[in-house]
Amino acid sequence: MAKGLDEEYWRKRWMASDIPFHQTEVHPTLLRYFADLTAGQEKCRFFVPLCGKSKDLKWLADEGHMVVGVELSTLAIEAFFKENQVDFTTSHVEGLSDAELYKSEDDSIQIYKANFFDLNRDILGEFDCAWDRGAFVSLPREDQERYADPLGSVLKPKGRYLLEAVEYDQSKMNGPPFSTPLELIQQLFAVGWSIEPLEVKDGTDDRWRSKGLDVMILRTSLLTKK
Repeated sequence: MAKGLDEEYWRKRWMASDIPFHQTEVHPTLLRYFADLTAGQEKCRFFVPLCGKSKDLKWLADEGHMVVGVELSTLAIEAFFKENQVDFTTSHVEGLSDAELYKSEDDSIQIYKANFFDLNRDILGEFDCAWDRGAFVSLPREDQERYADPLGSVLKPKGRYLLEAVEYDQSKMNGPPFSTPLELIQQLFAVGWSIEPLEVKDGTDDRWRSKGLDVMILRTSLLTKK
């Protein structure tokens, strides 16, 4: 495990197309709370950690924003550009031995093939907004406990972070996704953030029932950097 993220695990998941977390449309939570996330600003700089080949990246760019993603899998990144018919270039990330930067020709979409914990503000720059529907919940607890600091370091003061988390009885199923109850979010983001609960809904479906879960709660929060 390299600095906390099990890189080989996720690469194998992508190679096997074992990606039930991938959505073929723009995520409805992003659409629903987009105005809250941007606070009405145009041309925001967006950060999307552990982005996979999410359609959200292209949608955000088409809305006029600049988008930076981070992803471990080369396969996922190249699939994103191919499936969305976006031409791209690649370059090495200075100072990191195994990291590449993929950029669309108009520079509106950049994806770092890298471990999230290897990156910092000197490399990434600063962001107005962050959108996270699968990064935080994909991390085991020891990584969740150190996730807030690097995330906060790349957000500008008053930067906003839209987080979709999950909550379930982890004695019945081990992650990912890992259970991230509100108490944990409040604990890990206690310093330097304000937390606004936006939505709680039942996300239980046949996929989770087949894994032994009776209840899967989806919780959306908007966190603002102080």
